[in-house]
Amino acid sequence: DDRPKLNKPPETLITTIDSSSSWWTNWVIPAISAVAVALMYRLYMAED
Repeated sequence: DDRPKLNKPPETLITTIDSSSSWWTNWVIPAISAVAVALMYRLYMAED
């Protein structure tokens, strides 16, 4: 009876970690792409 109770918390922790990671990746990935585009734009403008 104790084993199912012990197994449930890690599952909830994993789900919260997944949801939080997806939340910050939704912000980090666009931010990284925006920075990359900005750097490429600056290099392109500098060459001209």
